[in-house]
Amino acid sequence: MAEKALPRLTRLLGIVTYLEQQGPTSFAVLAERFGVSEDQIRKDVGTLSVSGLPGYMPDDLLDFDFSAFDHGVASLTESHGVSQVRLSAREAVALTGALSALVAAGTAPAAALTALDKLRGAMDGNDPMVVLPASSTKPEVSQALLDAVARRRVATVTYVDAHDRLTEREIEPHRLVTIDGIGYVECFCRRAGDYRTLRLDRMNAVTVTDEPVVAAPSDADGFTLVPRFDARVVVARSGRWALEELPGVALDEVGDDVEATFGVTNAHWVAGRLLAIAPYLRVVEPEELVQALGDAAKAVETAQAG
Repeated sequence: MAEKALPRLTRLLGIVTYLEQQGPTSFAVLAERFGVSEDQIRKDVGTLSVSGLPGYMPDDLLDFDFSAFDHGVASLTESHGVSQVRLSAREAVALTGALSALVAAGTAPAAALTALDKLRGAMDGNDPMVVLPASSTKPEVSQALLDAVARRRVATVTYVDAHDRLTEREIEPHRLVTIDGIGYVECFCRRAGDYRTLRLDRMNAVTVTDEPVVAAPSDADGFTLVPRFDARVVVARSGRWALEELPGVALDEVGDDVEATFGVTNAHWVAGRLLAIAPYLRVVEPEELVQALGDAAKAVETAQAG
């Protein structure tokens, strides 16, 4: 299965930072550090050697000692400060808004709070926006769940369900997420005997137990919806980005293209995402998704004509 871009980018940046701090390091050590094979580290260093600052002239690229490379050692000789994050004003505002939304939803880890304080400090203490919470979560609820997730412990929660019934549940929490500005915990609910995504603002109390979590996290992020049908899409690599975050997607590299297979719950939503990469589409199956894609294209044409 093809690796997604986000984890690889995270690893590439991590390799640069590690080499800056630790100096020349063998591929074997890097492979163990980042949880991949030595062959993958070799490929990553090759990718980094043709990466760098905008302009991408020879003097803009990261530089490695390739005599060391031939001996299975990554030796970074020029990083151009790539590991130092420099945000534009627009990027800083966007990041401030995203972190503020996590804080407002009650799902922000301590690192997010620290980053937000540093961003505000860099902007002379001026907060460029005010984020109003979409829901009200008790601070003690989110803190208890963050602790349970960090220590992998079962939690007992007092929860008001969608029918306004007060229930007691034992959950195995896996992570806290924010969806449309509202905080949720993704967990295995022992009462339901299945995975659930529970709203934090419906929890009256949370008690963290000493019992360890045993259920593995669900493969699906966010809400678990039953797919109406399975789809297969083949795109040129330039269109890969639009497919990577589809729920339950499996990616495979086929020559110069990427094949994605996934379940479809809402064909119109998927069609809108595919429309953004229309020039790169090679194959779209089944016919139901093709029809939805055609309807989306006609809707755009009609809107532009009007």
